[in-house]
Amino acid sequence: MPSSLASSDQGLSLRLTLPNDESSLETARRAVLDHVAGCQLPARGLYRLELVLEEILMNMVMHAFPQGGVHPIQFELQIEPDALVLRFEDDGVAFDPLQAPTPRMAASIGEAVPGGLGLFLTRKSARSLEYTRAEGRNRLTVHLSRATA
Repeated sequence: MPSSLASSDQGLSLRLTLPNDESSLETARRAVLDHVAGCQLPARGLYRLELVLEEILMNMVMHAFPQGGVHPIQFELQIEPDALVLRFEDDGVAFDPLQAPTPRMAASIGEAVPGGLGLFLTRKSARSLEYTRAEGRNRLTVHLSRATA
């Protein structure tokens, strides 16, 4: 599926169209890292950017298309003076991550179960999140601060 790099009034943006399979994670991660290479993001900012990218894409790949089939996922990264804006769009089942309950934290390592913290970590990392469902499509926008991304 095609990807493109485009300039806009608000800065340089990266646009990708990805298939709904796990290979999309590495494809997107590499494109994003190449795209932000000259932005001088602090290590913590780069970590948060990768974390949010991976968690959202993985949720889309694993849960958005229970009926199967190949579905495009649209991704855009907009670099703004004080923020990184990530936009995700798909035609999967409706899911508002802002309405997902906060997970119950394990009291001990023995009680801990892998998984289930991705949306929680995304919400903690983001300056803001916005979700809409329109024309049969999920649209999620995540704003990360450039200072700490």
